[in-house]
Amino acid sequence: MKRVVIPILCVALLGGCAGNADKGKSAAVEQTATTVVSRVVGIGKIEPESDIIQLSSPVSGVVSKILKKENDSVTAGMPILELDHQTEVAKVLQLQSQVSTQADQVKADEAAIEEFSAKYDNAVGETERLKRLLAKGAETQQAVDDAATNQKSFQSNVKRLQANVAVAKCRLAETKAALRLAEVERDQKTIRSPVNGKILEISTLIGGSIDTRQSFVQISPWSPTIAVCEIDELYADKVAVGQRAWVRNVGSADTLAVGKVYFAYAFLKKKSLFTDQAGEKEDRRVRTIKIMLDHPEKLLLNARVECVVDISTTPKQ
Repeated sequence: MKRVVIPILCVALLGGCAGNADKGKSAAVEQTATTVVSRVVGIGKIEPESDIIQLSSPVSGVVSKILKKENDSVTAGMPILELDHQTEVAKVLQLQSQVSTQADQVKADEAAIEEFSAKYDNAVGETERLKRLLAKGAETQQAVDDAATNQKSFQSNVKRLQANVAVAKCRLAETKAALRLAEVERDQKTIRSPVNGKILEISTLIGGSIDTRQSFVQISPWSPTIAVCEIDELYADKVAVGQRAWVRNVGSADTLAVGKVYFAYAFLKKKSLFTDQAGEKEDRRVRTIKIMLDHPEKLLLNARVECVVDISTTPKQ
């Protein structure tokens, strides 16, 4: 009888222990499930709000002058470098000379028109006077005919010169158009800053060749410095404009700058700022947000940072 009771008691004790273990596991799962996430962290980089401009040239050429250097401030329209443009300058000078010559020719023809118009008017008056004398018998028909011929000659000269002036003016307009085009081609050889900002990098040297597909100057426009960050899709819907945020070095707990989320894209996309390796095939999606930083003076542009967003509250819109 004792041998039968002992195994039964052991089974009961084991069953009790198993039950207690299941209860403890369930409590742990419940506690984990109810944990509230108050912060999310994403990888980002520091940029000017207007983004860094990759400056290229509208024409190809060889660099003849570099007028600015890295860290120089520039204003919109300020020359940064020049490409060789001796041919373009010579063409402009040639066309300027042609414009001047053709303009003088137009003036000369117009002056001749005035002269022959005056002679024509006098010839008309003389013809009429001789006709009156002829009617009184005081002049010959030959004199009247000669005066009429002279009148027609002056009239023909006036018409010829008027036609010459019209043609000369057309040629002058064409030459002026060619001059404007030549000036544009000359000016394209001077690369100018499109914005007010600071030059970050000039990646060419005097004598170097550049083409239209090549970016050779980086300019940071004068604009607020922001952090562009990618938040994993798991917490993407928790991020909202107005939430407090700060940035820190990757792997560090020290805050570099603080600010607020001021923009968040309304869709998810593939990672684009940073990937762990080339050709990464991870299927996770991210939401890009922008953080306006309060005091970013010490931050380096393009620096890789961690962006921490406080999602514990949702600001009122």
